[in-house]
Amino acid sequence: MVIDGVFGPWRPDMPDLNNPGVVTATNVTPGFGTLQGAITYYPIKRASLYSATTMQSRPLGTAVGQDSFGNAKVYGGCAEKLYKMNPLNKQWLDMSRAGGYSTADGERWASSEFGDLVIMTNYTNEPQYVAKSQDVQFGNLTTLFKARRSAVIRDFHVLGNTFDAFDGAVPYRVRWSAFGNPFDYNFSQQTMSDFQDIFEGGSVQAIIGGEAGYVLLQRAIVKMTFIGAPLVFQFDLLPSAKDKGCSVAESVITVDGKTFFLSDDGFYVLQGDQIASIGAGKIDNFFLGDFDTSQAQLMSVAADPAQKLVYWSYRSMDAEDGTPDRLLIYHYGLGEWSIAENTTDFIFNSMSLPWTIEQLDVFGTIENMPAPFDSPLWSGGNAMLWSMDTNGNIFVFGGSNMRGVLETQEMHVMQMIQRAEPRSIGDKTTITGVRPLVHGDGAVSVVGAHRSVTTAGLSTTTARPTNGETGYAYFRHQDRYHRFEFRLEGNWTQAMGYQIDAIPAGFR
Repeated sequence: MVIDGVFGPWRPDMPDLNNPGVVTATNVTPGFGTLQGAITYYPIKRASLYSATTMQSRPLGTAVGQDSFGNAKVYGGCAEKLYKMNPLNKQWLDMSRAGGYSTADGERWASSEFGDLVIMTNYTNEPQYVAKSQDVQFGNLTTLFKARRSAVIRDFHVLGNTFDAFDGAVPYRVRWSAFGNPFDYNFSQQTMSDFQDIFEGGSVQAIIGGEAGYVLLQRAIVKMTFIGAPLVFQFDLLPSAKDKGCSVAESVITVDGKTFFLSDDGFYVLQGDQIASIGAGKIDNFFLGDFDTSQAQLMSVAADPAQKLVYWSYRSMDAEDGTPDRLLIYHYGLGEWSIAENTTDFIFNSMSLPWTIEQLDVFGTIENMPAPFDSPLWSGGNAMLWSMDTNGNIFVFGGSNMRGVLETQEMHVMQMIQRAEPRSIGDKTTITGVRPLVHGDGAVSVVGAHRSVTTAGLSTTTARPTNGETGYAYFRHQDRYHRFEFRLEGNWTQAMGYQIDAIPAGFR
């Protein structure tokens, strides 16, 4: 009997037996399926070298924007320097202030845009700014204090988690500039520049800008609403986020009006004044056990709005060196997850810089091109997903497909047969073939795993290729419980499901 199966959502937090989805979804991204409960999985492209360039040390932050003429500007920072990507030769150009910087271990560069300004802050040094339309070096935004977090709320530049000579370190403080003037942080009722200490919730982990702002603390979320002089802003604890905050500042990203972040017990989304879990019962337990919290500062996050995907780069407990080795992927339109191998150090949102035909000579041959000629990578101003290694080399995700792996739940196949044929007798089955339902010009092999009781170890077959005529990978093993691993290589485009050819095999 042929049994139809679909690839369901990735559910590593649930038992393998009768799991409602798949137990492995590696080097793939989830998408909408054609049936209820079904997920269509898509390939992930390898990171390909875009520009062989260097920073003085490991990348610690980026910023991106457009000048008044619409030209894309990409900035980056390491411990000692701030850079701009030169649009002519795609090299990091030192834009640091005189004397450079001395970013302390564990600190990062946070960034925001205020009109024509890009503002970057690392807590160790004074907040820095550069005018996108002038291309001069970075300079001090203010010397009154230092800060870890940066955002723009209405017409105010806002910094959080501060240090100043008078009060010292105040991790629960937010401080805002004069109205419309990010250079003026002198307290004044006339300009409305002031500060607020939020005593409930711990350190400020992120500030989300907009018409109203949201301050993500370690154990609370506070809404920051402009009300005018003399108080300027009203601060309200969100009831929906009682005792819930952000545990890793580097996990925060806002896309399409939604802010995603990691809390102590898993991943959440903030939309409007409401928060909701997005990982409970799905991946939270897996991630919290896999995530090396001692290296949380190495996490980075970026989004692909066109595909509605968010990528978290992090270091797992299995990492063999000091670089993040996994990408956790979330489809926020669908609410589903997958995971991938990570081959770079820092992932970030960027904008493409224009190339001329002559500039393409740097790649030598077509085989070395990081993306096809029709890719938006080659024209300027397109939103892109980029990454860097520990030296600052730039990579784009435009190479060949990575090898995808999908593993089904563990199934009592005989029960599936009996639902279709109630007269069938027995509780074991012999698997004779498995046919993957995959589109594209790729090669798929299948590994079978089986056991008689759930307390026993799994017996696995060798990887079986699919027959070019029938599409089946052929097997001949008998047991009670079965699962199948699909290895997807080459230019496959979609993986939708599978078919199992099985026959009843009695009770023993």
